[in-house]
Amino acid sequence: MKVKNLKWIIALGIVALAVSACGNSNATLTPPPTRVATQTPWIIYVPVTTTPEPTVLPLLPTAEGKTTTVPTRPPTRAVVAKPTVAPTKPPVVAAPIAKPTAAPACAYSQPDILEPNDGAERRTWETRPGSDTFIFKWNPPPNIGGEDLAYKIQISSTRPGGKPAGGDVVYITHNKFVSDGQGRKFVYDAQRVHGLAQGGDDVTVVWNISVVKFTGTISEQGYLTGTAVECTGSRTANRTIILKVLSEG
Repeated sequence: MKVKNLKWIIALGIVALAVSACGNSNATLTPPPTRVATQTPWIIYVPVTTTPEPTVLPLLPTAEGKTTTVPTRPPTRAVVAKPTVAPTKPPVVAAPIAKPTAAPACAYSQPDILEPNDGAERRTWETRPGSDTFIFKWNPPPNIGGEDLAYKIQISSTRPGGKPAGGDVVYITHNKFVSDGQGRKFVYDAQRVHGLAQGGDDVTVVWNISVVKFTGTISEQGYLTGTAVECTGSRTANRTIILKVLSEG
């Protein structure tokens, strides 16, 4: 609208200039009469009316009345502090203990027992050793030999009624047995005999002999430090000795 009014103003101005020019051209042809300059000059007013544009606010979209549902928050769960667990130390593994190497298996026939006779009687004192000993004699089985072979004498004693009284195990190497200058025997001394009958009652001693293959060493007293494996078929039948316990009262 403002641009249109401006165009009208410009057009009216051009018309006014054209009228003025025509007046000037006529004046050059006919000299104007002498006039007193009392006439007020013409002023052309061109009314310019600016019509304000109506201010129309844009229509906003009508919002439908909707019920806004606020989501319900779940109840806050209490935070339970977990107990601090101390780190578990790994178990200490003990170093394996080296075990002596077991002797290899073997097989021999039974030794031929010579003494003592089955059911032989020996005596000891109730409070001290007596003079009797156990002298074991036997012949080695055939085809036996080697530094790792020995004889094992297993002894146990029982009181009347079968109640255990004592026991012992002794060894002698085959080489020592066959080379002993006192003959092929093993002497179980009086101190050991007394140890089989502690308690004051007579005891029955049961014993046998077997061939073993051993590792380690065997002392003069017949004790083995090491391991021993009994040779198959070499254990003799059990024999007995009746050990009488004498009282000094």
